[in-house]
Amino acid sequence: MNQQRSRRFRSAQEAKEKDEDKEEFMKMLKSQNNGILSADATSLMSKKTWDSNAITPGTPFMDILASCLRYWTAYKLNTDPGWAKVGFIIMPELDWSLTCM
Repeated sequence: MNQQRSRRFRSAQEAKEKDEDKEEFMKMLKSQNNGILSADATSLMSKKTWDSNAITPGTPFMDILASCLRYWTAYKLNTDPGWAKVGFIIMPELDWSLTCM
């Protein structure tokens, strides 16, 4: 458990450092080009680093994913005859599992 927690912390720390490095690079690039950035550089600057810690139970990301999966499975069960005899159990609050029966 402690090893997993330290990996998550280290991952978040590395992502933060990467964002800071990217911001510093963009400032340097902007100063070298008389304050003008290309469209590619601007789009690169606006992208945030994905935080893989969001993929853990109890996070807003997982809550949204669970509701989307509930909607999608209900839709497929009601519209697709191939899904008529398929059962699903979605348990995001336990250990985020999706079980097909």
